[in-house]
Amino acid sequence: MNEETISLGELFSILKRSKWLIASLALIAALIAFLVSSYVIQPTYEASTQVLVAPKETQNNMIDTGQVQSSVALVNTYRVIIQSPAILEPVQENVVGAPEDISNLITVNSEQNSQVINIAVQHTNPVLATDIANEISTVFSKEVKELMSGVDNVKVLSDASVPMFPVSPNILLNTAIATVLGLMIGVAIAFLKVMLDRRIKTEQDVETILELPVLGSIPVIDRVEMQQQRQAKVKGEEVHV
Repeated sequence: MNEETISLGELFSILKRSKWLIASLALIAALIAFLVSSYVIQPTYEASTQVLVAPKETQNNMIDTGQVQSSVALVNTYRVIIQSPAILEPVQENVVGAPEDISNLITVNSEQNSQVINIAVQHTNPVLATDIANEISTVFSKEVKELMSGVDNVKVLSDASVPMFPVSPNILLNTAIATVLGLMIGVAIAFLKVMLDRRIKTEQDVETILELPVLGSIPVIDRVEMQQQRQAKVKGEEVHV
């Protein structure tokens, strides 16, 4: 059998014949994603705070440039300290309702060459996320002075506020992705049905599938037309077929 190819016109024809199947699958997928994102997945809120860790000031209130560079280089160390038990255990004890393993809730990062540390806490309870974030910055500003020498100028740049909107799930994004997946599945099923259908429907199918020449064809007679012809015979009318 020769290798089968599908022309661009046939592609559009397949899509046109299966348009309701494709549209239905896309609609069902979008509806499921919307309902799951809205009513099944519990929303997660994020509260964030910022902390500035500056080097120790000199007697004339001047800051040594070398100490600034040293503080910047130690930002990764500060990030580890914030996520250590020395900071998180007091936070867990001080915040009512805080889970035992707070480390899974927090994200600590900083901008490049910056002494500002961003602390973000995600939780399904927006108030609890805010309380944990603010307590982390408070405990860190106190404990870091004892944990690291030369650091005594820690300031909270911004307190965390209670978030009004969840950061996840993204209902619009999830619905859009599900719609695209539904369309792709519908198109795949449409083409799969055509590729697996080995029935002979047209003269071209005879030549393509059986690789035989077409010697002739019998036209299809409509049932209504056939019934009219039979009625005409009964009445004695001449019928031309």
